[in-house]
Amino acid sequence: MEILASYGYWGLFLTAFIAGSILPFSAEVVLTILLYKDYPMVPLILVATLGNWLGGYTVFFLGYYTRWDLIEKYLGIDSEKIRKFKLKNKYPDELQALFCWIPFVGSLLLISLGIKKASIYKTGFFMFTGRLGRYVIWAMLTLKIINIG
Repeated sequence: MEILASYGYWGLFLTAFIAGSILPFSAEVVLTILLYKDYPMVPLILVATLGNWLGGYTVFFLGYYTRWDLIEKYLGIDSEKIRKFKLKNKYPDELQALFCWIPFVGSLLLISLGIKKASIYKTGFFMFTGRLGRYVIWAMLTLKIINIG
């Protein structure tokens, strides 16, 4: 992680992009290292959020452009079941994107939002908001710990 942190904002962006995609990775480590090296907090949060958001969109579009015949054949999920689930759900699909920052669960959530053809713009807005909140909280806690030590 130290190697990625040596690239500064670009390393953070790449790390956050990978972490936002379907691959398990931790951008928080690079963010913490850069905060410790006295990089300004606001640009770091914005770069991490942007990278993570774009990585999340890759997962969303994986579901969005998936062919139903392949899902039914390989996963055994009927398109009618997805439609019925969509009707039972009380909350708009896009609101669920607020929680897509949760590891592993978030990727599954984004794929399902893509499969259900949730609004690209609303999903993107809530996905960005949730990920921004996560990085703001992480950065503030990190700075608090750095200042204590």
